Amino acid sequence: MKEGTLHIKHDFNLTPEWQQAIVDGLGNKLINDKYLIHDGRNATGFSLFLEVMPGLSVLIMDVVYHIDVAFTRVANDDQFYLMYFDLCDEYSTRIVEGVDHKIRYSMKLGMGFMDSSMQSTLIPFPGERYYSLRIFASKQLIKTLVGNYKPADLIENIFDEEKNTLFFYTYVDSASRLLLNELKEKNFSAPSYELLLKGIALKVLVNALKRARILETVVHKMSPADTAGILATAEYMLNDLLMDFPGLEVLAEMAGMSVSKYKILFNKIMKDSPQRFFVKEKLLLAQSLLRGGMFQSVKDVALELGYTKPGHFAAAYKKSFGNLPGNDLVKKL
Repeated sequence: MKEGTLHIKHDFNLTPEWQQAIVDGLGNKLINDKYLIHDGRNATGFSLFLEVMPGLSVLIMDVVYHIDVAFTRVANDDQFYLMYFDLCDEYSTRIVEGVDHKIRYSMKLGMGFMDSSMQSTLIPFPGERYYSLRIFASKQLIKTLVGNYKPADLIENIFDEEKNTLFFYTYVDSASRLLLNELKEKNFSAPSYELLLKGIALKVLVNALKRARILETVVHKMSPADTAGILATAEYMLNDLLMDFPGLEVLAEMAGMSVSKYKILFNKIMKDSPQRFFVKEKLLLAQSLLRGGMFQSVKDVALELGYTKPGHFAAAYKKSFGNLPGNDLVKKL
């Protein structure tokens, strides 16, 4: 965490009192236990927390932070799941201090599903719009909803008394993205906004549960520390896709586990090996750069991403997406 960063620790809950820690940290006021309107000193924008129905609440955040701030959600033993859907830019660039002011590209997976017993930290970039939907759902409600999607034995395992962590981390599905984009275009002060938010939260929740089934999500009997270690290494790779693959030994050490254990747990959570995950994310970045109108040729993109031989880049791209990178290139004007 950067020196001088304002660090705010808080929890999440199905009821609105958790917001007070955010209010105290940023120095704003909470209106009707729902609206947090940022006054422009530390941030501009708003957040809105609503209880949709018993066992289900939703938080929408549309904020530009003007300072370095980190939000650590502390783990708690309340029986609920947290789902988040970040609709920020799919990739971002950073100027890294050091030799030649190197540019660093980072990607965002955007969608996560996790147990309230896991701790996580959000560090938004100052000056960038942070738009995110968070859904808090009680385990009892999820158990009821997934009854039509999951085998009974898996449902029982989720609510076993042992310490289990149900977790996945991926991209926002297209159906949910359309719903969130619709919401993103609405003014939060409109009379129908709260009703629209509740309706979209329910639809996105159903999409997430269907997605869990498609992804063959399983219950991992893992400690929160192991899960956090795997996630930290995935974020480390996503935060600088211009670097070479760090190597299994480096990543395993970062996660605090042996190489063999790291490989097994990474594959369970991320549905891929660490190296394939890294290459896939680099190629997804390549696709974004090709379509972004910032480069004049495929060769320029290949060199930007560290491919010294454009032919190798083209072959890897075609294997991943089924077409040559030239078909996706939007030339710089």
